[in-house]
Amino acid sequence: MFKKVLPIIFLLLSQTTYAQYRVNWTNYDVMNPGNDLTRSIAYNRQTDHVLVATRKYGTDVIILDAANGDSVGRLNTDGISGGTYPINMVSVANDGVIYVSNLIAPQYTPGATFKVYRYDSEDGAPELVFDNALDGGRYGDSFTAVGTGPDTYIYSSGMGNPNIVVLRNTGSELVLDHNIPLPSPGAARHGISPVSPGGNIWINGADTGTPPPRLITNDGTVIAEVPDSLASPGGTSCIKHLSLGNYKLVTVSNAWSISIRSVRYFEDELGTVTFDYFGSDCDSLPLLYEGNTFVNNINATASLDYDSKRHSIISLFGYNSIASMSLDSLVKASTPRPDSLTVNIDGKNDFFPTDHVGLSNGRDLFITWSEGKLFFGVTGHTLIDPTETNRMYIALDLDPDGDAGSSTAPEEAADVRKYPFKADVVYMVEPWTEPDYLIGTIYKWNGSEWTYTLFDGNMANQGALAYGDEGEGKLTEVCAVKNDVGIGVDFASIGMLAYVAEKNASGDVLCSFPENNPLGNSVSFTHFYLADSLGKNMFPTDQKYIKIAEGTVSVEQKEGEMVPTAYRLHQNYPNPFNPETRISYDLSRSAHVKLDLFDISGRHILTLLDKRETAGSHSLTVNGRQLASGIYFYKLTVDQKIISIKKMALIK
Repeated sequence: MFKKVLPIIFLLLSQTTYAQYRVNWTNYDVMNPGNDLTRSIAYNRQTDHVLVATRKYGTDVIILDAANGDSVGRLNTDGISGGTYPINMVSVANDGVIYVSNLIAPQYTPGATFKVYRYDSEDGAPELVFDNALDGGRYGDSFTAVGTGPDTYIYSSGMGNPNIVVLRNTGSELVLDHNIPLPSPGAARHGISPVSPGGNIWINGADTGTPPPRLITNDGTVIAEVPDSLASPGGTSCIKHLSLGNYKLVTVSNAWSISIRSVRYFEDELGTVTFDYFGSDCDSLPLLYEGNTFVNNINATASLDYDSKRHSIISLFGYNSIASMSLDSLVKASTPRPDSLTVNIDGKNDFFPTDHVGLSNGRDLFITWSEGKLFFGVTGHTLIDPTETNRMYIALDLDPDGDAGSSTAPEEAADVRKYPFKADVVYMVEPWTEPDYLIGTIYKWNGSEWTYTLFDGNMANQGALAYGDEGEGKLTEVCAVKNDVGIGVDFASIGMLAYVAEKNASGDVLCSFPENNPLGNSVSFTHFYLADSLGKNMFPTDQKYIKIAEGTVSVEQKEGEMVPTAYRLHQNYPNPFNPETRISYDLSRSAHVKLDLFDISGRHILTLLDKRETAGSHSLTVNGRQLASGIYFYKLTVDQKIISIKKMALIK
């Protein structure tokens, strides 16, 4: 299984109006207060490193550890040459490919060509993929790469330049795609941040005056301008666009006052953009040169990127520092568990105040609602699994009263026969050998078959987020996001089923929720959770929103499989119970069966069954009226061979 180190998942807490960024670390090693040598940074989420383009030591891209800011190496820059400065900017595309550009300033180096080099990895050698004088203007003051593979686009502009040049990846090289006219010369000198490859673009910069950051189309039409009162009065430099769940933010810096500020914006169906205040300036003191000296930056050289692993902004202020600053005070990034995944909801945030909903085979299920997101957490060593055999499934029916969807599972894990409804979307989370951010698949029923897309826990716009923790909580959590690529957007009620199963068809369902559902192999689920009358942003309107419904989907036996293929003991249901519970077991052939009950100390309490049975599926009812409350174990023995021992709880 392919596994990446992935960033933390997003939950958006109530806005703290006057919150400031908390500084994680600062690095002054590549700064020089006498000259503006360090121009650009980029976060590489594939390696969890910060790349720094600097001329302090020559022609370099220094590699920093994003966790603490320490230098851990540098890129190979052999053969890089040409331009006013051979290396001025660095950017990392969505697929981890690194791009480095020079700076060409015609007033200093007439006739110089704009060069872009590509690195397939931090250990690789630079490959020249673009070398062109373009229109003779200045390029390389701003530079960014977005997209993956052939859908990668490179944007650049510079001081005095009335255009942005857009380059497109063809595989072997970059080619000129088109130019975007700017509202004024130098309007993208300090920053370019595309919303999507080939889509709208946030720009920032100026040659004269202090124009605001602006959102433009791919042909240069101005859509919106950020009010100075919300950003940073007196002018800003650089810009970073972020989509965090349902939150859209534009973060800018003011290189003259060493401040950073984010602005939230909204787009309606007509494309109208409005803005809202979102937090105050950063605490600038640690960002000053050596932590105490302000060095004025006459070129407003600054750069921003987003560290998705720590939910932090990485900033560069040319004469002063490189720093990492947490966004948690403005937009919280974690699970809804405030302390090491401890399960509780304290009512002080925007999570719906209902959490624990079920128990199955010693595992708990927690369902937590947030703004446009629905989280399912299962406790126990469910996915942190050295054998990598268990998978977690969340099946969702977006029209519980309708006929759309499929009652057949999209994967063969545990040979699940039927869902209790017709599922429209199924989320699957893969196992991993250690606690980490997890990956998985989103299945969608298209009317005739299951289609699928993969997610890697990176951003909420992938439609899913997943996280594993092996602390006291031992929690595995998957988030279904209300957007087109995730759970969808057009529904007012939802049916929900959660289960963990061994991935092979011959495996078992290890836990299932609601707990009315059976465990074992070749099971047909019968019950599901129902939340109807969903309100704005998917929050339920009913405070007692979780209902348990019984499915109406008929159970059909697969042809040729009337007889079980193995001996199997199933988990009792209900569990915990009072006073009765039912125990089921399967026999692949006729055999002598014994079923014994033990207390928690291992003392034999009674024999529930001791007889010869025919091949097939069997069950018996256990009455606990004469037993004390507590934990009990039941053991299935077939032809004097112990098949399985399972645990159950009697609570009076």
